[in-house]
Amino acid sequence: MSEIIELATKLGKAIAQSKEAAALREARKSLDSHGDVVKLLGDYQAHSDKVAKLEAENKPIEVDDKRKLQELHEKLISSDVFKKFTAAQVDYVDLMRQVSAAMRQQLAETE
Repeated sequence: MSEIIELATKLGKAIAQSKEAAALREARKSLDSHGDVVKLLGDYQAHSDKVAKLEAENKPIEVDDKRKLQELHEKLISSDVFKKFTAAQVDYVDLMRQVSAAMRQQLAETE
């Protein structure tokens, strides 16, 4: 079993050293250095959570809430820093999906 843990450790290190992980770290660092974008993201997430909660409770969503959510979304996606962060996230998640698929393919024979 220790061989499996050793291989997992090597895989983790390889993923951490991948260009996708490096790009995500750099994009996160850039995002964090733009306090206005971080605040905007937090505002968007909070308002999105509010709207989702209202939907889950089958409560009406006011037009102002919908409008505010749309405005926050538009501001967020117009930010180059946020676009780069999102693109880096997508690339990293795609890498992890490929790693997971490769592992599942090998494990399929044992299930």
